[in-house]
Amino acid sequence: MKTREMTRGRMMARFALLIGVWLGTSGSVAFCSFQSGPGAGTPIDPGPRPDPQGDTFGASLTLRDVSGTETSNFVFGEAIRLDFEITNLTDQPQTVQFADGQNHDFLVVTNGTHQIRWKWSQNMAFTQAETNLVFEPNASKTFTLYWPGTLADGTQLPVGTYQARGALLFPGFRTDPLAENEMASQLEAFDVR
Repeated sequence: MKTREMTRGRMMARFALLIGVWLGTSGSVAFCSFQSGPGAGTPIDPGPRPDPQGDTFGASLTLRDVSGTETSNFVFGEAIRLDFEITNLTDQPQTVQFADGQNHDFLVVTNGTHQIRWKWSQNMAFTQAETNLVFEPNASKTFTLYWPGTLADGTQLPVGTYQARGALLFPGFRTDPLAENEMASQLEAFDVR
């Protein structure tokens, strides 16, 4: 009887393990297909509509050294502080909806090109639950990141001239993160020497 109970216990443990593997794999497949499928990464609602007098949002990126001083010149290996600010330019509250837990991103490109050298969200996982950001009238939100200058392969960003950008995930961001959009900053040039 004990042997039968032990065998049954082992079978139940294996069954539980299989269910766990299946659930984990299903989540990974859903994440991968969400990231790469048609319309992946676009907000559920294309977002607020611009008012007739101008844009709904204004966005800017400020680069700073670790002491907080605004600069565009960094020493090789020095951390870079990125402050992305997005402002509701209207007198009405604005809600921006997102298909998952990621609502903003930062990226660095080689100056004058579309060659992305680094992207904050690369290889990161986000909750698959829908999220939103609410902007009060004429209010701003700031997203700050201290980036050590390390690329995805673990090497340091080489000496050279680059451009950085901060953005809310506007429709089409994941397919073209450099597209013009009011929810993204202009590219800001900086040097690593």
